[in-house]
Amino acid sequence: MTDVLKEALALKEYCTGCRQTVHQNPELSFQEFQTTAFIRRQLEEMGVEILPLELETGLVAIIRGGLGDGPVTGLRADIDALPLTEESGAPYSSQNPGAAHSCGHDGHVAVLLGVAKLLHQWRDRFSGVVKLIFQPGEEGLYGALKIVQSGALKDPDVEEVVCLHGWPYLKVGEVGVWPGEYMASADMFQVRVIGQGGHGARPYKAMNPIPAAALAVSALQNIVSSEIVTAKQAVVSVCSIHAGDAFNVIPGEVKFGGTVRCLDPGVRDELESKIRRTVEGAAQALGCRAEIEYTRGVPALYNDPGVTQNLEKAMVKALGQSHVKPLDGPVMGSEDFSNLVSAVGKGAFFRLGIGWPDGTEYTALHNGAFNFNDEAIPYGIAVMVQYILDRHSKDAR
Repeated sequence: MTDVLKEALALKEYCTGCRQTVHQNPELSFQEFQTTAFIRRQLEEMGVEILPLELETGLVAIIRGGLGDGPVTGLRADIDALPLTEESGAPYSSQNPGAAHSCGHDGHVAVLLGVAKLLHQWRDRFSGVVKLIFQPGEEGLYGALKIVQSGALKDPDVEEVVCLHGWPYLKVGEVGVWPGEYMASADMFQVRVIGQGGHGARPYKAMNPIPAAALAVSALQNIVSSEIVTAKQAVVSVCSIHAGDAFNVIPGEVKFGGTVRCLDPGVRDELESKIRRTVEGAAQALGCRAEIEYTRGVPALYNDPGVTQNLEKAMVKALGQSHVKPLDGPVMGSEDFSNLVSAVGKGAFFRLGIGWPDGTEYTALHNGAFNFNDEAIPYGIAVMVQYILDRHSKDAR
């Protein structure tokens, strides 16, 4: 067992206590006031410096290496919860109705607090600066932009940024990272198909928007399969639709909306144009008109190959080759960590296994029954600390 992993394991009890405290007191995006205060207290007790930023929630701490000038690296943990009712049955279950840590951000906070404790103790072992980013509002998809706008990544300028995310499809003790395109951009659309309401018994006196909306929804499903290059991954999903209140009344309008995911910026532009054309055309074909509100969300997440390679080396060094597992490839979920990567210039996002060692299926993310596996915390700490020690060693530059 390496020294880094040994020391990380020694922090497990402390970090588990932190994780369960955060879990029991979940707060939604940009409402993480108690969570921020808790993190601040932990860092102050360690003696870690906290940057004086104008952030309502979230914070950024800084650890200066004792070996002089060197790299500047950001490590990020998201801190917000989901608008769900917890169903895990844990004795430390959510005390805030309608909020639950069902994506594991409580575990990410615990890992980064462990990293802070170990790096602060070992600051005479590395050069340069490490910025610890406790980011609000990841589920809201704009928390990373708040960090960027706060100036936290400047003076000194962060050159690389890294984060982890708990992953039920790897076992505890396993980690993995994928180079290049890894997570999709996330855009959304809201559509109003406007017709003319009337009596259900006299459709010829009305202009029913429901068939027009149905045609539009059906046609949207053909865009990816028929109009996007087969090798390019993309998703167009209609996820909500609302029309009418009575069985015998033709409504005046139909509202529906959905999400658009892709990995390629060019495809992203294509999809917006094709969705607008498809929806407007379907509405016009049946005598209605359409209004479309199309909102760009986070960009696709690109894992820098060089950062990825160095992360893999740190994984092997900290945990051993057998603990580093190949990932299945790009996923169509999205992460606003991509906004941090875009602001910094390069970074990487890696997976931390939280699944059961015996292979029993672990509860999926974004499920009310999900509960982060505390056994995984030391492995996340070990990888991040080893990455910093390697990148910020005296001979790194």
